[in-house]
Amino acid sequence: MVKIILFDLDGTLYDYEHAQKKGLAQAYEFWKSQQENSNIKEFNKLYSESRAWIKKFLADTAASHSRALYFQKFVETAIGSPNTDLITALNDAYYEGFFKVMTPFPNLLDTLSKLKELEYKLGIVTNMQANIQYKKLSFLGIGNVFDCIVTSEAVGHEKPNPLIFSHTLSLMKGTPENTYMIGDSIKNDIEPAAFIGIKPIWFNPTWDSSVSSEEYKFQAISDYSELPLKIQFN
Repeated sequence: MVKIILFDLDGTLYDYEHAQKKGLAQAYEFWKSQQENSNIKEFNKLYSESRAWIKKFLADTAASHSRALYFQKFVETAIGSPNTDLITALNDAYYEGFFKVMTPFPNLLDTLSKLKELEYKLGIVTNMQANIQYKKLSFLGIGNVFDCIVTSEAVGHEKPNPLIFSHTLSLMKGTPENTYMIGDSIKNDIEPAAFIGIKPIWFNPTWDSSVSSEEYKFQAISDYSELPLKIQFN
């Protein structure tokens, strides 16, 4: 019997919100150097509007997460033309700031090693483009840990579409009843995994009290040291 443990990436293996804030702050510093009259409030507002525009028209695709597309719309709106020098520089500045603060959650690395020792098959199921997700995994020092990595770009659909989960199980030659899914999003990770019979474990490092694991009938952890104790295969 193949015993599988799947993980989301962003917000599950590292603090995505912290990294994103640092990325945007560094992108703004570049933009301020080019546009003397800019301010952070206007920058954030235009970025949010540009992001929402792209997500609206590219929903359920990996491209809906593209910072390059967000910044293209941003630049086009701000100056009236798609200046590729500015778009590229903003994108580069964003990821420079993003990776500068990106670190794995406490006890993640030790727990992954322990799960490998127990001969569990480990997989990644993540939205976003493959190239940036591969880079994140390598940067976290876990690029060679997983037996299978599936991105929404490879499948052509985004979580919470159950197809991305069933496709991953097909590649790993596993079944839902012998699989766990670890993720930070109720909507994108927990509910769709449970829908097809995968056992979900909600990763909730800040113990968001607005969601009850009892209400949703799933397990929850706040630290990766707890994970091995939650895994029980028949």
